Amino acid sequence: MAASRTQNRGPSPTWKRVRHGLALARDLFPLTPAGVVLAAFGAWVYFAFAEDQADFILLGFALTAMGLVALALVPVLIASGILFWRLGKRSVGLPESLTVGVESETTFRAPRLRFVAIVEVEHAWAEPAGVQVRLVKDGPHWAEYVTPHERGRFTSVARRFTVQDVFGFARIRFDRRWQTTLRIQPVPGRAELTLAIRRATDDGYSHPSGQPLGELVEMRRYAAGDPVRHILWKVFARSRKLMVREPERAIAPKPAMVGFFVAGRDDEPSASTARLFLEEGLLGADFVFAAEGSHRPTSNVTEAVEQVIESAAYRESGAESLGPLLKSVDRGRLDNLVVFAPATDGAWVDKLLAATRRLPMPPTVVMTVDGSLERRHTKTLSRFFFRRPRDESPISEVPAVYDRLRQAGVELRVIHKQTGAAIDQNGIEAWRSLG
Repeated sequence: MAASRTQNRGPSPTWKRVRHGLALARDLFPLTPAGVVLAAFGAWVYFAFAEDQADFILLGFALTAMGLVALALVPVLIASGILFWRLGKRSVGLPESLTVGVESETTFRAPRLRFVAIVEVEHAWAEPAGVQVRLVKDGPHWAEYVTPHERGRFTSVARRFTVQDVFGFARIRFDRRWQTTLRIQPVPGRAELTLAIRRATDDGYSHPSGQPLGELVEMRRYAAGDPVRHILWKVFARSRKLMVREPERAIAPKPAMVGFFVAGRDDEPSASTARLFLEEGLLGADFVFAAEGSHRPTSNVTEAVEQVIESAAYRESGAESLGPLLKSVDRGRLDNLVVFAPATDGAWVDKLLAATRRLPMPPTVVMTVDGSLERRHTKTLSRFFFRRPRDESPISEVPAVYDRLRQAGVELRVIHKQTGAAIDQNGIEAWRSLG
C-alpha cells in the first residue's frame, strides 16, 4: 500500500524545478536546432578543411554558413531586448470577465518591430492555459483576440512571446507576467423547456394561513359587500340560503430543489448547463446550490455561478463536496436533488451512488455532451495516422456511465450543448459503437 501511495504521488518539487530550469534554458537559448546544425557544420568545415588546405570554396561555404546564422542571431537578440523593455510599460489590457468559447478583443497591443529586418514577433498565453489567441495586424502593433476554453478565476496572466528570424535559424522565447484579476465564466448553455426537473411545475397546495390565491372552489355564507357575481343561485334555489364562492387558501408553488455541480474532466459543457439552470430559474425560486470545492451552499444565483467558476480548481476532487452538502440540507428537501455532472466517467460516479442510497428519492443527474452527434466514418489508414481531434467530447464514455446510474435508479438527462436537445435512449445506444 505504501508503494502504491508513492507511485500516485506527483513529481517532487526538486524535479519540477529542474524541468522548469531546463525549459527556461531551452527557450532562452537563441539558436534553433537548424541554426545549431548549420553553425556547427560551418565551423567544422572551416577548422577541419578550409583553414589547413586553403580551399577557397570550402572556406567560402563555411563562412557563408556561419554568417547566415550570425545574420539571423544578431537581429533576434536586438529585437528581443527591445520587446522585453517595451512590454514593461504595457498594461495587461484585459476586461474583468471573459466567457468560454466567446472571442473577445483585448486592449493589449504588442509591437511588431517592423523596423528590425527579417524578424517576426508572435505571442500566445502561457497562463492560464486553454486560451486561444488570434493576432491581427493593427499598424505597427498586433491586436489581440482571445478565446478561452476553460472557466476559472485567476490572479495573474502570463503571455509567451516568440522572436524569431524568417529563416528559422534563431529564436528566443520568454514569458511576461501581469498581476491582475481575471474571471472566465462558462457560456450559458441551451436546453429544451421540457427538461424542467420533476416537481418544478407542481400545483400549489392548500394551506390555512395562506393568502386567497387559488381557484374559486370553496363556499361560505353570503356577507354584506360580497360580489353578486360570486353568489351560487342554484344553491339558493334549493336551500333558500345565499352562498358565495371563495378562493381556496393556497400558496404559490415553491419547489425546494437542491443542486450540485460536479467538477471533473471535460466538465465545461456541464458548467454551461448549470449556469443556464441557475440564471433561467429552472431550479425554482427556493433552491439550494453548491459546486465542487465550495465551503457552503447558497441560494443566490450570482454566488452559485461564481461557485461553478471556481470549481475548475477542484477537478481532481471527485465530488468530495457532495457529502457535506447533503448533511447541511434538510432531509425533506433531498427528494429534489439535481446533479450537474460531466459526461465522462470518474470517481464522482461511485460517490454519487454511495450517497444515493441515503437519499429519500434517487437524484436527477444532468449530463451535457459537446461536439458532433454523428459518427464520422473514416478510412483505416486515416484512423491509423490521425488521431481524433482533442476538442471532441469523448461521448463513447456516456453509455457506460448511463448504465451504472440507471441501474441504481437515478433519473438521467443527457443534453447536447450546441442544440439544447435531450438525447433519448436510442441516441445513447447509438454511441456504444463509437470509439
